[in-house]
Amino acid sequence: MPGINFQRTYQLGETYESARDRAGLLLKKYLGFTGLITFNDTDRSVTFTSEKLIPAVYTARPRIMLLFSNPHPYSVFQGMFLSPNTIGRENSFWSVMEDAGWLPIAGANRKPKQLADICIKAEYPGPFDLVFYCYYAFPSNYPEDISKIFGKEYFGQVIERDAMDEFRNTLQETCVEAVVTFNKGVFNLVAKDQVDRYVERLMERDLIQSQVNDICRQIPIFLTFPTGWRYHRQFRQFRKGSLDDIRLAISRREVDHA
Repeated sequence: MPGINFQRTYQLGETYESARDRAGLLLKKYLGFTGLITFNDTDRSVTFTSEKLIPAVYTARPRIMLLFSNPHPYSVFQGMFLSPNTIGRENSFWSVMEDAGWLPIAGANRKPKQLADICIKAEYPGPFDLVFYCYYAFPSNYPEDISKIFGKEYFGQVIERDAMDEFRNTLQETCVEAVVTFNKGVFNLVAKDQVDRYVERLMERDLIQSQVNDICRQIPIFLTFPTGWRYHRQFRQFRKGSLDDIRLAISRREVDHA
């Protein structure tokens, strides 16, 4: 979908065969999806489709980046972040974001193409204009799969370096005022402060926050529950409470800077 999906190529060289073979094991059911992931024997590269959602227009609301670890292949294929899974089940992210008032989009309008159109145009109520961004561009089931596919050396020397550079550049280009991430590993990669025990802290309504590291202006970053966390019968209440606390912290910061 224009405005969200984009293509990228990794030149793999000597790692080509091993990366292709490991991708065949870890991403087998997605390799047949047209245009999603293609290994090119001629130039020993892989070309893949990823996703990034930057609103085409902004309102007067604060710009906030929702930072995810990596795109899921089936969501990329459907053209929108956090699309339904292979059996059509909606990701609970959308209903939780609705409950928390961050993205009050009714269920009837939450098909992938509808969501993409609404979010690109920022035609939703709520306190913020939202940028959707994946730290790693390569689509996989889990972020750990990326280093397994490409090997630790290529991952460290190429993918991690490029991911950090692109993340910082996107922060500057979009002028976001705060970042909210749903992944502890990504938080620890980009924040000045590190966290370990965090789910228990969030359940106790602890606000986990820091500043984005190595950037020329102060940008607060917050950690909330993973998008798929539902390991408590009151998981919606806990996830909503965390988002409520983050929204309040950002709003207070806006008042302080007014």
